[in-house]
Amino acid sequence: MSRSALAAGLVAVGLWGLAPVATRAAVGHLSPLPMLTIRMLAASLLLAPWAGPALRGRTARQAGRLAAAGLLGLVGYNLPVAVGLQWLPAAPAGLLLATEPVWVLLIGRVFLAERGGVRPWIGSAVALAGVAALAGPQAFAASTSGGYHALAGMAAVLAAAMAFGAYTIVLRPLSAELGAVPATAASAVAGTLPYLALSPLLTRAGLGHLDAAAWAEIAFLAIGSTAAGMLLWNVAVLAGGAAQVSTLLYLEPVISVLGAAVFLGERPGPATIGGGLLILAGVAIASVRVTPPGSGSPRRPAARRRPPEGSGRPRR
Repeated sequence: MSRSALAAGLVAVGLWGLAPVATRAAVGHLSPLPMLTIRMLAASLLLAPWAGPALRGRTARQAGRLAAAGLLGLVGYNLPVAVGLQWLPAAPAGLLLATEPVWVLLIGRVFLAERGGVRPWIGSAVALAGVAALAGPQAFAASTSGGYHALAGMAAVLAAAMAFGAYTIVLRPLSAELGAVPATAASAVAGTLPYLALSPLLTRAGLGHLDAAAWAEIAFLAIGSTAAGMLLWNVAVLAGGAAQVSTLLYLEPVISVLGAAVFLGERPGPATIGGGLLILAGVAIASVRVTPPGSGSPRRPAARRRPPEGSGRPRR
């Protein structure tokens, strides 16, 4: 992997890892819907130059796929995350979002009949055991105190991770046809359209009372996490290849946990640490492919390398 690809990938993963931290802080100042409306409108304006060519001259089928991908990525992912982080600390939320590759594998297997062997299923089982380890203490606390907010937050964040898995599957053929960057930017712009209907909420959101810190958090999410993170990630993938660059994603939940400790004062307990390690181990088992010795010539990997389809992340 070149230094430029490594640098771009690390910056993108760092921005995404801090997204749950910034979202958790932002929803403390502003309710999720107005916050998301401002964030997505700003990000779409920045991404419009890359989206324009992909949006022009599309067939009905391509336009439908772009709309579906946008809804899954911009609404199906971002809205549950913002709602869930009202009740769930940023550290476990970041760890739950690390299950995204597992949902991509499972959804691809169920709806596209993609074959992945035994390894993805073992990894998925380990990762889901990690989710259960995270949810167990919350379920016990809810059953004894009647407060189910933390469980609802976990359910919302998991639903968001599943939506991202579906987004990746839907966008995959468009990335092959249009290119990863244009397709991702176009789906992001398309997914912002539903937020336009929510723009009247901004007049009643009390934006005039937001302090500089709240605006900085929203700006980070819109400019840094969503727009810059997505574009830097695609640059890294195009320069360094999908297989090598994708391994950087394992740093994302670690950054979320560290960021929550530094900026929000969250201290992960044993259940968070143990569940997080299981999730990371499961994702690693499910994602890493073992190539038998002697299979393929040295020239074939380079000849077949291409950008990952649907690799851009609109929600970050």
